[in-house]
Amino acid sequence: MSWPINNRADSLQIDYHYIRRMVGRDLGFGYNHSVWNDEQNEVVQEVIDEGMRMYYFPPVLPAPFAVSAMEAHEWTFMRPTWEFDTVGGQRIYPMPENFERPIGSITFRNTNGDYYGPLPFTSAARLRELENRQNYTSPPEIAAIQPGESAGDSPQTLELILHPTPDSQYQLSLQYQAHALRLTPEHPYPLGGQIHGSGVLAACLAVAEMRALGQQGPKYQQFLERLASMVARDRQRGAQILGYNGNGSADIRSRADAREFDAVFYDNVTYGGVKYDGP
Repeated sequence: MSWPINNRADSLQIDYHYIRRMVGRDLGFGYNHSVWNDEQNEVVQEVIDEGMRMYYFPPVLPAPFAVSAMEAHEWTFMRPTWEFDTVGGQRIYPMPENFERPIGSITFRNTNGDYYGPLPFTSAARLRELENRQNYTSPPEIAAIQPGESAGDSPQTLELILHPTPDSQYQLSLQYQAHALRLTPEHPYPLGGQIHGSGVLAACLAVAEMRALGQQGPKYQQFLERLASMVARDRQRGAQILGYNGNGSADIRSRADAREFDAVFYDNVTYGGVKYDGP
């Protein structure tokens, strides 16, 4: 039997099972993955992985597909919000495993619902210096991100540092750019919902075409067309940031603010590659 009995589509949502069938078809393996050998199954999974990476972190669109020149789009659906509670006396907190970088500042409130001013980011080195000079507890005022320890046996994660050390429980919230998750039978639904399913499929089929032909062909052109359409839709959904926007994530409104908080850093390196040293 060439068509699988299980995992039939029952809606317009494009999921892993549908993508796997289409990739297997284009590679000449047939629709039914249960009759593929181990190598064929691995090749299909590699194609899907590569296609997902290409769609989640899309290339700069060339003419005539480009919305504007030299812009790599960042999807709104890859900007979740991290919410967590502080613990009195605890300064460092593990960040989500899929955390890539912050978007904007941290907002927070106490358990009574009283809101405090946003927490801008500075460097971890700056916070270590402040801790050595002023080690006390209070509502936090600034934050930093540092890499966590790793021996290479698991993916390295990041840590959030707060200063001053929280004196009580506060409810913190931060929007962030996320890493992508792998598409598998256990996690079959791509990010972005139904609307982005066709774009994800187009990316995977473009990769399958490259595997089969050894070069880009019509499927890659179809992927670019679909990508341009999805970028336009995502802009309508509310994406305001295209490409890398390190400076904006600090919520810095003046050079005085930047001088006070040393711009935005990942440890000792600025996110935007810019330091303010003027008046």
